[in-house]
Amino acid sequence: MEISKVPPADALNVRAGTSTLTEQGSQLAAEIAPMSDRADIRPLDISSALQVLLAEVRAGLDLPVDAAVTQAPVEAARALLDLFLQGLPEDARNAPAWSFALFRMEGVIQPSIERAISIVTQWPDVPPTVVDAVKETRALFVSALDDDPQNPLWLQSEWMGLVPIMHRFRRRRRNARRRLVDPDYEEPAP
Repeated sequence: MEISKVPPADALNVRAGTSTLTEQGSQLAAEIAPMSDRADIRPLDISSALQVLLAEVRAGLDLPVDAAVTQAPVEAARALLDLFLQGLPEDARNAPAWSFALFRMEGVIQPSIERAISIVTQWPDVPPTVVDAVKETRALFVSALDDDPQNPLWLQSEWMGLVPIMHRFRRRRRNARRRLVDPDYEEPAP
């Protein structure tokens, strides 16, 4: 028995009215492209850009996105610092583990900040003041982590509560670098 590779005549008539999958895909792409060209993307303001920054950092840390609104770079830098400090372990007795946690946090937050700056910079019609605000937030965050205890940030009311926490952080970082144990840490009672 011989099998013919030619389809029956009625099958050819059915197929004549339909288009192929690639033709349908190109038609859909042609319809979608003008829709995306007509999309109305509003320009970023400072608050929205800072939300992008915080969302990128929270995503980098695998934390849920928070809907808190920040209006100024100082507020956003404070929020970044809070996220950073919350990611560090309270127990500083194990200097290698604490150093690894510090290294991991820095390795996640810094690229996330850079990614956010890139997103804000590439946003359509973004004013230069918005990009500068995000870069200022990065500078404030980095300067807060610096070893200089005479940072003018610490004199602002928003930052006053962080002074003892940052003092402890700097001491732990210094001790971890020297592979020492935190002298203020007490063994919890059983």
